[in-house]
Amino acid sequence: MRTKKKIEIDKFDKFFEESNDLCEKFYNVSMNNSLTNSIGIRVAEFPFNRESELQYKLNTQDLNITAVKGLTYFKQYFPISGNTQYRVLLYGDDKKVYINQLFYESGDMDWLYGLTFNSSPITLAYKKNDADAIILSSTDKMVVWRTDYAPYTIENVPIITSMCMNEGVLYCTIKEPAFKIWYATDLDVENIGQINNNSGYISLEDDLGYARKVVTFDESVYVFRDYGITKITNYKRENSISQIYKSNTMIYCDTVSVCGNLIFFMTKDGVYSFNGVKVSKTNIDLSDLLTGDMSNASASSLGSKYFVALKLNFNDDKEILCEMTEHKNNAVLVVDITDESYQIIRGIDIQSFLPVKTDKFEKMLVTFNSIYETEVGEIVQDSVCFDRELSKYWRIDNLTKDMNTKLFTSLKIDSKEDTQININFDNKKLTFYTYQNGVNKFNFKVCSSDCSVEVLSEKDLKVDKIEIDYYEY
Repeated sequence: MRTKKKIEIDKFDKFFEESNDLCEKFYNVSMNNSLTNSIGIRVAEFPFNRESELQYKLNTQDLNITAVKGLTYFKQYFPISGNTQYRVLLYGDDKKVYINQLFYESGDMDWLYGLTFNSSPITLAYKKNDADAIILSSTDKMVVWRTDYAPYTIENVPIITSMCMNEGVLYCTIKEPAFKIWYATDLDVENIGQINNNSGYISLEDDLGYARKVVTFDESVYVFRDYGITKITNYKRENSISQIYKSNTMIYCDTVSVCGNLIFFMTKDGVYSFNGVKVSKTNIDLSDLLTGDMSNASASSLGSKYFVALKLNFNDDKEILCEMTEHKNNAVLVVDITDESYQIIRGIDIQSFLPVKTDKFEKMLVTFNSIYETEVGEIVQDSVCFDRELSKYWRIDNLTKDMNTKLFTSLKIDSKEDTQININFDNKKLTFYTYQNGVNKFNFKVCSSDCSVEVLSEKDLKVDKIEIDYYEY
């Protein structure tokens, strides 16, 4: 007599750690004890003032732009008044820089001092002589804006691709030649590109490739390169360098971001972390999804979350939101660094992330490559993209594990929302729909050596438990 057996899932975040024989695929869902909605995107909103619960949206519609091409944020403290002002700066495809001052009752965007740039400027906020300042550096010029005077322009500087500050020294990677790191002591930014007592360059001509990004981390400077990481140590105005890590595959340096006490980045092999000494590959398995095209990938971090916009291949015939038209990215990977759990958001073409932290709130802003390219969005705990629901999908394969034939007889699903369930076997499919709030049971007979289960929803998702009964042959 055959014995009935059961596959039982009641802790979605732990089940697959203990059942390595089963293969899981998912997007636009969050897995904790339950299977629920993922994060999403809505139009960015800000409080009218520090006491207000009413919110305003950035007024980009009145600007003469067809796309937001850059976004940055910084705060300025004014010692005379004792006030701190928080500013969002926007760069449009009209080449102008616009500003909105948070907590000042309006979403209007004003043209900042008549500034224009030939390309979206690289930015860095810093402090000199107790004055907050921001550097904006583009392909045509560098602009420095301090609280104590209007922005001023510095001509004839190299095209900067990244910047960081450490111990009063500014470090920059440049577009060409990309093996040079320029530096300026005493934060004299106008000296970048010149060799004198306060500035110069470090040449990195070795087998780690070009220098793409500089990062301040744990009181040191790390240079992320095509195939490795170099550490710069500054002691008594003397720079020394050391190779920290050599990679077998190219590092996508636009995915480098400091998150908590680690730096995260991606290669074509997946997600890695770096603690200042050692590089470790995370347990995040994207091997079936990575396309090798990371030319438009970008990343940032907020709190314990690491966000990456990238292009993934979901290996199906579906087209979700941005995939229906031309796009550069189609997914967002969100990693919780506390336990390396992650979500995959599909159907959103994000260009860049911008973390914003004030004394009243913090949020992650986003800009877009397509569809919503005139908008500024924010990450929310709601599985939507603006006013559109994200299609939710979760699947387990290899239910037979050893590929021996099994007889599957029933499935129970405890669902709080309308849910579709597909049983896939031998190129066939059975489809069921939940008929009540709570436990739903479906009886069937499927004899197969290749069986999988899919859970789908176009609206809210809340699945607490799945049970699958079967008999061994």
